[in-house]
Amino acid sequence: MERVTVLPIDLALEVAAGQTVMESAHERGYVWPTECGGNASCGLCVSIIREGVDHCGVMSDEERDTLQRTMGAVDPSRRLACRLTVTGPVTLTKRGVRPAEGH
Repeated sequence: MERVTVLPIDLALEVAAGQTVMESAHERGYVWPTECGGNASCGLCVSIIREGVDHCGVMSDEERDTLQRTMGAVDPSRRLACRLTVTGPVTLTKRGVRPAEGH
């Protein structure tokens, strides 16, 4: 398990090998902004990597295409949480992450 800190909510997530950051957040009862439900097509889950960019998994072609289309460029410090896996500690910023209703 690797630790991902989500700012500004200051949420500490434990992310398993092969699991995405968004999957980990959902398992722990958090909502991550998305319209496509984690299919890497809307780009709303894009997060800014503040620390640990070297611990981020390889960017898939699908993620690269969505970032190019929605942001106009591909930048390794901007990643889709629905595709982001990690191999070490990462700190990222994503506004709108919040506890799900009832949690």
